This record gives sequence, C-alpha cells and structure tokens, in this order.
Amino acid sequence: MAGVNCSIVPCSALMEGKEFNFCNLYLHHTYGGPKPNQSTIINKNGSTGLGTTAVNNWAVYDGFGSDAKVVAHAQGLHIYAGNWHSSFSLVFENERFKGSTLQVMGIPVEGGEWAIVGGTGEFVMASGVIYKKVHERRSEGNIIELTIHGFCPNLKGTKCLPTKVGPWGGNGGTPQDITETPKRLESITICSGEVVDSISFSYFDQAGQKRVAGPWGGPGGNPNTIEFASSEFLKEVSGTFGTYYGFNVITSIKFVTNLKTYGLFGKQNGTPFSIPVQNNSSVVGFFGRAGKYLDAVGVYVHPL
Repeated sequence: MAGVNCSIVPCSALMEGKEFNFCNLYLHHTYGGPKPNQSTIINKNGSTGLGTTAVNNWAVYDGFGSDAKVVAHAQGLHIYAGNWHSSFSLVFENERFKGSTLQVMGIPVEGGEWAIVGGTGEFVMASGVIYKKVHERRSEGNIIELTIHGFCPNLKGTKCLPTKVGPWGGNGGTPQDITETPKRLESITICSGEVVDSISFSYFDQAGQKRVAGPWGGPGGNPNTIEFASSEFLKEVSGTFGTYYGFNVITSIKFVTNLKTYGLFGKQNGTPFSIPVQNNSSVVGFFGRAGKYLDAVGVYVHPL
C-alpha cells in the first residue's frame, strides 16, 4: 500500500499482542452513477420508513490521487433503523495482509466512528475503532477518509519463531548474530565498493522493541541505506562471494521486496547465491561472519 502510513508491530499492553494503525485510506461510498458499489435489496416500510437494506462492496484505496490502488473492500450490509447501521467485513487485498479481515459495525457511513469487533488472519480477534470523515462529496457518492487503530492479542500456542537460513560466503572473520529474536525488518545499511565492506540493520523484536545490529565488517565502502515502507517486506536476498586480497568475502548483494529491488551493492564477482523465501514469509534479520569485510551472510525468515 504505497501511499498509506501504516504500522503493525508487537506490543505489550494488558496482554501480549500487536497494535495496528492505518491512515490515508479512502473509502468510496458510491450509491449512484454508472458504477455504484452498493445495491438496495429491501425497500423501506411504508408506515415507519425503516428497514431499507443495501448490500455494499465499497472499495478502499491507499490514497486519493489517480495512482491510488484498491487495498481492501468493505463487504456486507447497511440497514436504515433510524440511522444507517453498517455491518461488514473489511477484506484486505494488499499482498502483506491479503485475505485478512476486520469485522466492523457502527453508524453512520459518513462520519463518527465504527467499532472493530473481530478479525481473521493477521488481525485475528482484533478490537479497535475506525475514525471517519468526509474527504470529498460527489454527485454519485462520497469519499470517506479512514483512520484505523486496533489491537490483536497473541493466541496461546500460536507464537511463531524465525528460522535461520545460511550463511553463504567465507569462513574468515568472527561470527556475528543478534541477541533478540526478530519479528520485522525496518532498515538496512550497506557499505560497499569493490566488495561489501559491512552491513548494519534495524528491526523490531518479538516484544515490539526496536533493535539495531552492526555494523558488521570494516570501515570502508560507500554507505547506502534502505528504509522499508510499513507495508514492505523483504522476500529475497542474493549476491556473490569470492576472493578479494586473499579474503573469501561477500562481493555483492541485492535485496528484493514485495515493492521494489535495491542494489546491486558491490561488484558481481565470484560464486552466486540466492535466498528466496516462501510467499507467506519474509526476511526479518541477518547473521554471518565479518572482519575487515563482510565475510558471510545468512538470514532469519519469519512467517508474515
């Protein structure tokens, strides 16, 4: 969700779980025109004026401009009972949250708040609130800006730990590893020239605390820092390793996320290596060996 300011990290509250926040989401409540996204299935009672029922499939976008993408649909019902009562599933289509849902109830459509009363997938047993305000009024319907804040508890027995994969490279230098179990990668800094001189990175651990590791390696090379977007995750690490002034080191490295490719950093000389991960996992941290250069690198892989 390129335009969305979004975060989802573990946190500690009255119970262990994770907090999630989304803003810059825009719901298109289109009841007229050539392409409405709702349909009345029951008309109102003639004497009371109550009972009008409509089925909705409201599209939710990650921004307001022409390049905005649909990231979710609000699929359910809204019924007139003195006010418009909504009850629907917010079904996410973004790659990271694809298939996860938030169960939402409340009144009305255009303003105020909706309650989050449940969820599935990434948002299992969610609770929270969706704040709403009209962003733009149109003849065929309104565009509603959404801000979502919620919390999901950790279910007993469902804790997932990352898996170590690798390392690739030489046997020189000294072992390098992190001390806290990683949950989500936030940034990477690579210093490189002819080879990869060093790596450092920041990540969130299982308790939601931000951690910093490195730099692992020597002081040489030019720095390049990658800051991952809140909905971005690392799905492949690749590169080469070979001999450089008598050291068997990482000579080049490249990172591929669900959004873009970063690198190549260094020079592509030596033996290639590639660390792809399954569609439902991501790289959340690194380990390896380092001395004057980055001698070897491996990854921590965690389910999304």
